[in-house]
Amino acid sequence: MVGYDPKKKDLTNNQILIASSVSSVIARFLLQPVDVIKIRFQLQIEPIRHATGSKYQTIFQTIRLIHHEEGLRAFWKGHLAAQFLSISYNSAQMYAFERLTKELGENFPTTVSSPIIKTLTHFFIGSIAASVAVCSCQPMDVLRTRFVGQGEPKIYHSYRQAIGLIWAREGLHGFYRGLNPAIILYAPVSALTFGFYELFNRAWDHLPLENFDSMKHAFNGGTAGVLAKFVVYPFDLTKKRLEVVSFEEARSKFGQTRVYSGMRHCISEILRTEGVRGLYKGIAPSLIKAYLSTAVTLSIYDSICNHLRLTPSD
Repeated sequence: MVGYDPKKKDLTNNQILIASSVSSVIARFLLQPVDVIKIRFQLQIEPIRHATGSKYQTIFQTIRLIHHEEGLRAFWKGHLAAQFLSISYNSAQMYAFERLTKELGENFPTTVSSPIIKTLTHFFIGSIAASVAVCSCQPMDVLRTRFVGQGEPKIYHSYRQAIGLIWAREGLHGFYRGLNPAIILYAPVSALTFGFYELFNRAWDHLPLENFDSMKHAFNGGTAGVLAKFVVYPFDLTKKRLEVVSFEEARSKFGQTRVYSGMRHCISEILRTEGVRGLYKGIAPSLIKAYLSTAVTLSIYDSICNHLRLTPSD
């Protein structure tokens, strides 16, 4: 079970980091192609509809086009930055979540003894844990988005060169583009994910399915991830658009480009030029990714934690 439980053996800091890192690496590697498609959709100004003349029109057409133009490796563009992002974000989030729930559980026992209060606590602590993680990981998210979002010929050829160019052209601010919508996005996503996950697990425990623990974590985690992502998806799209500001040259072959001065300007321009549907571009691959990513990450994390609890301490 994710979060503090006085009935189970407490995990050490190293064990939390091991479990969160391993689950992140596996989930990120398996789902990076879905992320690439999602980001391409999010960054496209033109409508994402069949027979519109836009570069990307459907999921399967996008898969064929990326493979034809850029090769199989294109589906793992930005993978190194994405792995660092995933490991650091998930580790920071899970560490903060586990430690904060433990602190509250030990000082205020009702936060773990009362089902309703425990669920509300997971909502609240989830948002704090995500905010801490986002602030530490935003530079890697900017790098990941730009590597995924650039076409051929490439502007960035290595991470070292990319860091140098961003610093020279945009300064420190360049590494934190999209930070505000990122916090607005991930704080409620994390709150809803952990809250729904706890709620669904409690509902599952009333079913006669004691021998299906792995299925429980995968199904409940995936469902929680989808619901959370759908609620705040427009901020994910806004964050991606802001992260590629000052990167228009690399995106010229993908179609139209826009320059946004901030989050409010970005949202108003999307609504003005693309309509409400524009805020939900890429929602299909995003929900697929949200379900699979949360299901894989939480089920593997829970399995590793349970295994580590059975391992004798030195």
